[in-house]
Amino acid sequence: MLFERALDVRLPRQDVLRSEPPPDDLLLVVRGGFRTLSDGHLANQASDCWERHQFFGVSVFGAPNDDLIAVSAAVRALRVRPVVRVARCAALRAAGFEVMPTFPNPWHFSVVLADATLATFEALRQCFGDPVRNPGHIPEG
Repeated sequence: MLFERALDVRLPRQDVLRSEPPPDDLLLVVRGGFRTLSDGHLANQASDCWERHQFFGVSVFGAPNDDLIAVSAAVRALRVRPVVRVARCAALRAAGFEVMPTFPNPWHFSVVLADATLATFEALRQCFGDPVRNPGHIPEG
């Protein structure tokens, strides 16, 4: 297996993983800012991920060189959001989460959750800063 974890956490299957784990200093961006990390939104996303891929995960996007404009240009789900929330891979890993390169989109990563509980969601929220203005925002319409 490409990734090993000491915790008893169900990891993504090999067929959804890309080969290179993200570096600790990679800036990760979640869609939106105000409700994206709410218990309800996280429960829906983790549940959907479990149903489709058999692991609890939350989608994030990597911003190499902290370039929010580039990642927003490449990812519509970010581009349409006026605010985003960000965290470093190292902060997530230090809190016990694994960050894995998932699916063909090279910008996409999954934060793997041990479970879909309120305590886990709160620990995840603590890793991300307050919402910040997205400099790559382009309104649709």
